[in-house]
Amino acid sequence: MTLVGHLLGTAVIFTALFSIGWLVSVALHALHRYHPFPDEIFKFVTKIELYLVYADSVVSGIVLIAGMVRFCKQVVEVER
Repeated sequence: MTLVGHLLGTAVIFTALFSIGWLVSVALHALHRYHPFPDEIFKFVTKIELYLVYADSVVSGIVLIAGMVRFCKQVVEVER
C-alpha cells in the first residue's frame, strides 16, 4: 500500500510540474502571437521551456527511485 501511495504522490508531483511548465509555455506563446518577442528572447524562452520539461523528468525520476529504494528497504526489514 505504501508503494501505491508513493506512486500516486509521484504522479501528482509530475503532473503539477508538467502543468505549470505547459501553462507558462501557452501563456508565452500567446503573448508572442500578439506582440512578437525579439528572436533572441524567443529562443531563450523556448530553451527555458525545454529545460522545465527536463527538470520535471529528473525530479520525478529521483522521487520515484527514492520511493522504490525506501519500499525495498521496508520489505527487507519486515522479512527479517
